[in-house]
Amino acid sequence: MNQNLLIVDDEAEILSWLAELFKYEFTLEAGNGCRHEYTAGGHDGSEVRKTENEYTDECDRELGVYTANSAMEAVRLLAKIRFDVVLTDIRMPGMDGITLFRHIKENWPRCKTVFLTGYRNFEDVYQIINHGDVKYILKSEDDAVIMDAVRDFLLMSRQELEREMQQKEQERWLNEAKYWLKQDFMNQLCAGSLPHNPNERMQSLGIPLDAGKEVLPFFLRIEKDWKEQERESLFQEEALITILQENVPLKLKFYVHILGGSQELLLVQPIEEMADWQMVAVISQGAVEYAQERFRNLYNATVSAVAASEPVLFADIAVCLRRMKQYMFGYMGGAREAILRLDAVAPESEERACQDYFTWMVSLRNLLETRKQQDYFALLRKCLREMAGKSSSHDTIALEIYYSISVLLLQFINENHLNEQIAFQLGIYKLTRVEEHESWAQAAEYLTEVSEAIFSLLETNENNLANHALGRVVDYIEKHLDEELSLTMLADVGGFNASYLSRLFRQMQNETISDFILHKRIELAKDMLANSNEKIQKIAARTGYLSPHSFTRAFRNEVGISPTEYREMKMGERSSFGQPM
Repeated sequence: MNQNLLIVDDEAEILSWLAELFKYEFTLEAGNGCRHEYTAGGHDGSEVRKTENEYTDECDRELGVYTANSAMEAVRLLAKIRFDVVLTDIRMPGMDGITLFRHIKENWPRCKTVFLTGYRNFEDVYQIINHGDVKYILKSEDDAVIMDAVRDFLLMSRQELEREMQQKEQERWLNEAKYWLKQDFMNQLCAGSLPHNPNERMQSLGIPLDAGKEVLPFFLRIEKDWKEQERESLFQEEALITILQENVPLKLKFYVHILGGSQELLLVQPIEEMADWQMVAVISQGAVEYAQERFRNLYNATVSAVAASEPVLFADIAVCLRRMKQYMFGYMGGAREAILRLDAVAPESEERACQDYFTWMVSLRNLLETRKQQDYFALLRKCLREMAGKSSSHDTIALEIYYSISVLLLQFINENHLNEQIAFQLGIYKLTRVEEHESWAQAAEYLTEVSEAIFSLLETNENNLANHALGRVVDYIEKHLDEELSLTMLADVGGFNASYLSRLFRQMQNETISDFILHKRIELAKDMLANSNEKIQKIAARTGYLSPHSFTRAFRNEVGISPTEYREMKMGERSSFGQPM
């Protein structure tokens, strides 16, 4: 997390003094002797290494130091930049510090405020004393006291945010994990595999059904124009669940499982007091009819359904679902907003392995898009094992798996403009010609090779994009060393957010942005000192420092000697080699 400090004072000398104090002398210390330093030059920010009471992994941070010579100027900056701490005078012409503080709390409630004043004024103190994120310090205090106040607030701000982020991340992870665990449980159920201790699993996942009792299934299909098939598909699936929740009466327990492809499975059970399954079927069908009408009015799309003719055991849900799908797609055709009962004589097609290949393809697509390479290949191998085990070249299941994966890969190649690059590595025409392979095992090997080529190209393209963006940042820095180089502004140049740019720069350049800027400025200063007669004041301005004093301090810290001593040393070297001085 990168942090920003805003210093506000209407007196130019005090503003300059505070800016230099926090740019060149400010350090952050933590427990166990671990020292963290802000080593900024100009307005480019600084590095922080995170440690709290123990040594931890290095975490580079940037501190942006900004100044404002009035409260109104501070308000303008606050409208553009997020600040973690504001160090401000209280008594200023126009808007005073207390009014500025109120503006800060209205717009940036996380921001901490350190009031700095030249004299004691208890009336001011009383106005702010009840705020826990406020400090009141006299300007007559030592520099260390002022820096300690800011240091404490920077650490407090970071720790508060990190705790909240950890809590939210944990909640998000738990909710996401619970969602996918539900999906996995139901996918197993729909594939004919009843997990061990199903009631215990369902209770922990929040599925309000009893696996030891019968359930009445409904297969639902959202009907829409093919042009809208992909747009808002998941949104409409979730919306249908919400509408069903509003219309299924309290007499029934139910759960809706998203199958994908605008398809859902509705499972209904009666409460303990209600055992008449005919009544359950009538009430359930009525709820689906209400949902159809509501869905059509809200989304201009219809819902069709196939209802099981009788309740089934949990272990038989997979077989019933397969029959309902066959009835929906084989006999309902284009029927819209229909609810048909699966009768006992509905013909069944030839039995096939009870695997939901469509679900597998959706998962493969998601893993490919999110670049989860290890999980992708684990699932791909599972799919290909089903295909490679077939012996006949006309096996319909093997053909379905091969062309499903082929279409998925072709779509991804086209969407990501990889067709020309991948054509140099292998023949992608085989994706549509299964007869080009001598066996299903060879076909499986080919699909694996195509997948490996895609991931390799993605990694190369991402690295090229990052290198190009960082190249823009480096070029901008080198051409604007005499200007303010804040992390926020450089992030705009690179096209990244500030935090990502900071991490990426360190990863690819092996140093922080602030260190890079410092080194470039010192290199330029060395060249000007050695090869020109420019005054120290001009060299300081040319290299982005606010004053000769700031430049001299930064130069000495980096080189070990002052700029004047360095110039004299270089003059002596030229003299000893007989070069003109």
